[in-house]
Amino acid sequence: MSDQLPEGIIPIALDAMGGDHGPAVTVPAALKAIGNGGVAIALVGDPTAIESELAKYDTPAKKLVQVVPAEGVIPEGANPALALRANPKASVLVAAGAVKAGKASAFVSMGSTGASIAAGTVLLGTVDGIDRGALGGPIVGYAPDTVIIDLGTNVDTRPAQLADFAALGSLMSRLIYDKSNPRVALLSVGSEEGKGNAQVKATTDLLRNSSLNFIGNVEPHDLTAGKAEVVVCDGFVGNIVLKLTEGLGRAITDHIRSALPSSPEVDALADEVFARTNRLEALGGGPLLGLKGAVIVGHGSSGVDAIAGAIGTAKTVVENDYINAQDEELARIRNEIAVS
Repeated sequence: MSDQLPEGIIPIALDAMGGDHGPAVTVPAALKAIGNGGVAIALVGDPTAIESELAKYDTPAKKLVQVVPAEGVIPEGANPALALRANPKASVLVAAGAVKAGKASAFVSMGSTGASIAAGTVLLGTVDGIDRGALGGPIVGYAPDTVIIDLGTNVDTRPAQLADFAALGSLMSRLIYDKSNPRVALLSVGSEEGKGNAQVKATTDLLRNSSLNFIGNVEPHDLTAGKAEVVVCDGFVGNIVLKLTEGLGRAITDHIRSALPSSPEVDALADEVFARTNRLEALGGGPLLGLKGAVIVGHGSSGVDAIAGAIGTAKTVVENDYINAQDEELARIRNEIAVS
């Protein structure tokens, strides 16, 4: 695919079968992303279902679409390792394989998060010293450039791993959100120095010995205020924060629509509140950091705009060469900590 593309066009593999809606949403999302510019899309999945959906559209964007056959989908809730072994031709594995083979620069999936992580980890591998990729990105629209890491892929995390995540988050903030000296903080139960559990205290000691712009602790209510560009926590805490903000965003949006008379203005207000409370879902997904390839993991309920946004995120990650920059950044921070 990539050998036949015009110069400057980034090839991205999209798991067309992943998510709650499959090709009915992933196909128009791919066409929209192509229309936004700079990408070509390999739609990976059941060719019959994908071609049937593509036939509904008459657009020049179809010239930058390739259909890549795959068989089967890994369902949400299935054991990722067992499911992938049982379904070696599943769409998420074929999409990851396209990146490994150099036919795509990134892959995007709205399907099973566990399967996406497993496929990316097994086929693409992890950066030296990283056991498993970390999901990170902005999740609160009131602080749209605050990267929170990890959001759920590593629920039992050592202080040294959290220091790695701080380095990866800082790199993401600099390369993708153009922050020259991002402030790095630990999420804790108090902002005062010394507040937190043993994990937070040990990680504080490590980060204070690095050249990262470490400012100490922030509390959960600080996440809406943008007090730091990078907020670090283990995946257990991060996933709870993510799901809480998602739930609040939906509940407040539903309340606005039910409490106020229906009108375009009310709909616009509800949409704005949702985006401000739930940026990750509004964007469609975030990158897995620490892998040797670009992987964007999204929400199963994502619509056309969100999936097109996730493809845009993949494009940004590739354009800024985030993947290759990870090794150097981690080596630098680890060396500073070790010497100190």
